[in-house]
Amino acid sequence: MIVSMKRLSLVALKSDQDAILNALQEAGTVEIIKLADGDVQSGDADTVNARIQRLAESINAVKPYAKKPGFLSPQKREMKLSDMREYVPKAEQTTNEIEELTHTQARLLSEREKAVSTREALEPWEAMTVPMDTVKNTPRVHYFIGLLASKDVERVREQEYLEAEFMNESATVPTILACKEDDTRIVQNFLKTVEWQDYVFPKLPGTPREAIESLNRRIAEIDGEYDAAQKELEARGETIETLQNALDAETIDADRLSANNDLSYTAHAFVLEGWVRDDEVEKTEQAIKNVTEAYSFEVRDPVEGEEPPSVVKNNRFVKPFEEVQTLYSRPTYGTIDGTPYMTPFYILLFGLMLSDTGYGILLMLGTLLYIKKKKPTGMSAGISRVLFWGGLSTIVWGVLCGSFFGITKTSASTIEVGGVFSQISMFFEKLGIFPALLDPMQNSMVMLGLCFGLGVLHIVAGYIVGAIDRFSKGDWKSAIFDQISWVLITLGLVVGFLPAIAGMAGMSVTLPKSVTMPALIAAGVGALMVVLFKGREKRNILKRMMSGLGGLYDVTSVLADILSYARLFALGIATGVIGQVFNMLCGMLASASNPVMKIVGAIGSIVLLVLLHTFNVAINALGAFVHCARLQYVEFYGKFYESGGKEFRPLSYNTKHVQVTK
Repeated sequence: MIVSMKRLSLVALKSDQDAILNALQEAGTVEIIKLADGDVQSGDADTVNARIQRLAESINAVKPYAKKPGFLSPQKREMKLSDMREYVPKAEQTTNEIEELTHTQARLLSEREKAVSTREALEPWEAMTVPMDTVKNTPRVHYFIGLLASKDVERVREQEYLEAEFMNESATVPTILACKEDDTRIVQNFLKTVEWQDYVFPKLPGTPREAIESLNRRIAEIDGEYDAAQKELEARGETIETLQNALDAETIDADRLSANNDLSYTAHAFVLEGWVRDDEVEKTEQAIKNVTEAYSFEVRDPVEGEEPPSVVKNNRFVKPFEEVQTLYSRPTYGTIDGTPYMTPFYILLFGLMLSDTGYGILLMLGTLLYIKKKKPTGMSAGISRVLFWGGLSTIVWGVLCGSFFGITKTSASTIEVGGVFSQISMFFEKLGIFPALLDPMQNSMVMLGLCFGLGVLHIVAGYIVGAIDRFSKGDWKSAIFDQISWVLITLGLVVGFLPAIAGMAGMSVTLPKSVTMPALIAAGVGALMVVLFKGREKRNILKRMMSGLGGLYDVTSVLADILSYARLFALGIATGVIGQVFNMLCGMLASASNPVMKIVGAIGSIVLLVLLHTFNVAINALGAFVHCARLQYVEFYGKFYESGGKEFRPLSYNTKHVQVTK
């Protein structure tokens, strides 16, 4: 159900502000509303946020070198807030060390890049035998240093006023030109007629070869210094928990300090406005009363124009399925929570899409192990429990459909190789473990009909939930004319035409006229209700009728919705067939006549069976989860659900690595 929300107005002394916000954050019951006339009280928020940024960057720097948590390691460590804060000074020191190391590495990389670039630029000049600093202009001689295109070398040699020295032969020739100072302008004009690129020697002593050797030594030194810094940084990987604990502690403080900006102030008091759940009003006031007696605490119902956050509350069984609903959208405040109504259908349809007892057992055991060891929180906790119930449903449907890791009653007659699977199949049959009341391989049309039947039930249930919701709000017209009418149309058409539909599918279904005729009459009554009252808000009778006829066209949409439940059959049979194919392939591998190859094949087939069936259950469980959710969102929720609710975000302990305990 959707929890009623109250608008909270709190007035207290500024001297109690920090204590009250601490108490509210620990309680985690109030979403603070930013007041339009709120004054900005910066406090230490900027300082704390800066520390958070530095901690996050340090964690990212050492994360590649930290010990990786196991897949089943707890999602969050449990720790008291006071213990978390004790890590802050040590984390500050560690952050300084990490920043110094990363800055050192950045400086070394920059210096190395510059040295490599300088070396590469000098390599074409390696044949030069005089020190670079000796090639400089004098009062009587002017030098030009640059790279000349090889095609222009002869032209340069032809110039009588130039003395040229070419260092090597290449596409661009390193060249030193010398001329009289009086001919400088002539040379400059000449160089504009050839492909010439000026070059300036770096300010390094010695010849280019000597400079290159010196640069190589420096690059080697840089590499050594970088490796030393890298080893020290890698050693800091063991401090990641300290950094994470401090980060979460600082995040808690930052959230509380940020809340100061949402308050309004007078000379000596502050005003806090927020949303609180109706069932947590007393808890909220008690948290304030524990720290001060000087306060004013008032709550009221939301008024028109206000948009309270949407919070749902369900029992322990239904609660995990709230996460499936959240993946779609939260319900609008004041409407209906679809989770309790969706849950049984989700479990039922999920199992039908897998319908293999072995896969159901594997899914249940896997999620149980994950929940016990990982101790997930939030959405991952809900989804893992959804998969647990899906696994239980899969076991039941697997028994009904007669499938265990792809082994079915029909395996004995359909699989010619891999006799072990046929023997297992016959053994199960003798024990009566798998009645196979709904074997999809032998009775495909019956199974498909069952899927359509469940679809009709699902869709009709959606209309009924919508009718109940509207009746509860006193809107009986909408309940009858917009919801019940479609229940009559859907059930009436399905029951009335069931014999004809079954006949088209090659099945024989007989219903007495005492059943089919009332059903068709009910469908007609429902259609008449839609035609007459769909446009009941219109006064013009013609416009009302046109609106009704247009509404009746939605019957095609209902039929399309029913047909979409064929995906239940498709996914269910695909899971079993893929499993059978895996068994057949591994059976062929283990059926070699040579004793040695038979042993090797048996070992290989066991390994392959584990890998292939694990893949099959994983990929088909994902498909069942997604497609089952799609059936809820479109075919079921489309009949009554109003989405778009706002998430409830109370001031609380929002941590990433640590679960705060009291």
